[in-house]
Amino acid sequence: MNALQSRLKIFARWEVGLIGVLVLELVIFSSLNSKFLDPNRLLFSMSDFIYLGIIALPLAIVMITGGIDISFASVASLSAIVMGVSFKSGVGIWGALVIGLLAAVAAGLVNGLLIILTRANPMVITLGTQFLFAGLALAASGLGGISSFEGVSGLPNEFTGIAGGRTFGLPNMLLVFAVVTVLFAMLLGRSTFGRQARLIGANPVAARYAGFRSDAVIVGAYVLTSLSAGIVGILLTSYVGSARADIGASLLMPVLTLVVIGGVSMYGGEGSIFGVVVATFVIGFLQQGLRFARLSENEVAVFTGVILVAVASLRWWSANWSERVRNNRVRRENLRRQAGAADGPRTPVAAASEV
Repeated sequence: MNALQSRLKIFARWEVGLIGVLVLELVIFSSLNSKFLDPNRLLFSMSDFIYLGIIALPLAIVMITGGIDISFASVASLSAIVMGVSFKSGVGIWGALVIGLLAAVAAGLVNGLLIILTRANPMVITLGTQFLFAGLALAASGLGGISSFEGVSGLPNEFTGIAGGRTFGLPNMLLVFAVVTVLFAMLLGRSTFGRQARLIGANPVAARYAGFRSDAVIVGAYVLTSLSAGIVGILLTSYVGSARADIGASLLMPVLTLVVIGGVSMYGGEGSIFGVVVATFVIGFLQQGLRFARLSENEVAVFTGVILVAVASLRWWSANWSERVRNNRVRRENLRRQAGAADGPRTPVAAASEV
């Protein structure tokens, strides 16, 4: 019986439910339009949404530590425009790319150090730095004499071909996402950094008394998120062929939604990279399927928002239900143990007294 229960437990996992939703989406949208399931179309359309997952993966680690970062969209814009301005100033495209990524790393350090030094709520800190980095991106654009609408164009073909190109027959965006997924899965599941990140989110006081380097783990998580945002900013620049100061403006809500729907607790300590990966495909194919069903962009946004609210509510409800089931099980086991102790074998002293 216990073996059967342990086998059935896997179906109660949130990630398995997400896979079921993904399969249901594919079935419904393919029945509405047979071209939806065309393998080539499915494969190469992933570049339209897969970049969201590249930021969502490290953001999941930040939220597992109990924090949150809402400045990553501005970091993506900052990284892109710094790269564009550097290129326009005469730096080679690859040197400009490195400078753009260094700007993203610096932004992550600012976030992490401010949170550690002030001990303020991470949402408050990153809300402030969101405006700070967006302002810096506009300032860099202005100093470079760049139009905020056109950005820096005329980028070399070897750069603009990165995001839209293919390697071994696969979209480069998808390959970048696959590499980042493997790296963060190993970091969270197989490293001391990942184990400490979970405990810091679950019980920060216990982590501190255990001697964990909590500050270093937290700063590292924010730096990784900013670095990934910088990579996405540069990939989007390559995709559209122009470096703009607002290229990451639309990233905030979709990425946050991916992380929450992927099963990462906003209170820290819980979540998995696999859940975020599945959520990326669930949301991406949902929006594509709605467009295939001939819904307008406004209708797609409204429909997606309604579904996301429903799924997020279901996630909250299922988490509470699971906790209640666990508490009831522990309570029953304690009562059974107490009853067993009361009905246990009599001691030699008790037996002698009866004689």
